[in-house]
Amino acid sequence: MKVFVTGGTGYIGSAVCLRLKKAGHDVQALVRDKAKGAQLQSPGVKLVEGDLANPAGYAAAAYGVQAFVHCAQDHGPKSVELDRKTILNARELLHGKVGATFIYTSGIWVLGDTAGVSFDESHPTNPIKLVAWRPAHEQLALEMAKEGIRAVVVRPGIVYGARGGIPASLFGAAVTQGAPQIVGEGSNHWPLVHIDDLAELYVRLVERAPAGSIFHATDASTHTLREIAEAASRAAGKDGRVTALPLDKARSTMGPFADALALDQKVSSEKARSELDWRPRHEDFVAEAPQLFADWQAAQ
Repeated sequence: MKVFVTGGTGYIGSAVCLRLKKAGHDVQALVRDKAKGAQLQSPGVKLVEGDLANPAGYAAAAYGVQAFVHCAQDHGPKSVELDRKTILNARELLHGKVGATFIYTSGIWVLGDTAGVSFDESHPTNPIKLVAWRPAHEQLALEMAKEGIRAVVVRPGIVYGARGGIPASLFGAAVTQGAPQIVGEGSNHWPLVHIDDLAELYVRLVERAPAGSIFHATDASTHTLREIAEAASRAAGKDGRVTALPLDKARSTMGPFADALALDQKVSSEKARSELDWRPRHEDFVAEAPQLFADWQAAQ
């Protein structure tokens, strides 16, 4: 299958490109700088230089594809506008193509606080301020199904593994500051997913997810933030030491992102497991923390 992936050199996008290529697909990756895409070119991923702000610049490359996978996220002041623009452009590029597929990357923060209950895809969204715009974009993507496009939304948990992801900051703080820092006391739960397992799910979404469907991508763990941070601290040789930053102080320096880190969430991915036979190989950050730390160090 010919697949076009936005955010080709990003943390999620690069992993998705490589896994799709390994699965035998013809993959094109949208990148801002081809020089940064060497790790993709070596396995045979084709690089398309451009950015989300200029759809005309990548339209020719994406026109003949069977699947458009949107992994990119611009972090500038026009991020929301560019995200919506990309969805609309994908719809235009895929319109009228039999079997065309669109995969939209959302996230579990659209669910808001789950109050100790494990939320599946049937629960309504209640997004925090940081992602208040995203449910509307999910719906915009899913509406493509009315035009015969196999549109699918994926909501990854907090991604970890290899060189990046939010949990990597816990390793970084442990090394540079002597202890990971958490927002609040850490009794809130973080739903996680390993980057390799997430990339594997994207392959299954591209190949066979039903049109108009939503899938959560989380491992089976239900650890609290403090348990995760303590495991990261031990793995880094800091004896489980953790520092806590009160939420109000975190808001003054991090803004709305602080509330995302303080969310208490339990999220089920049973739908992906039962309908797509998705079987994550990494199910427990705490148990795997020593190896994850070694992987993180190797990727620096």
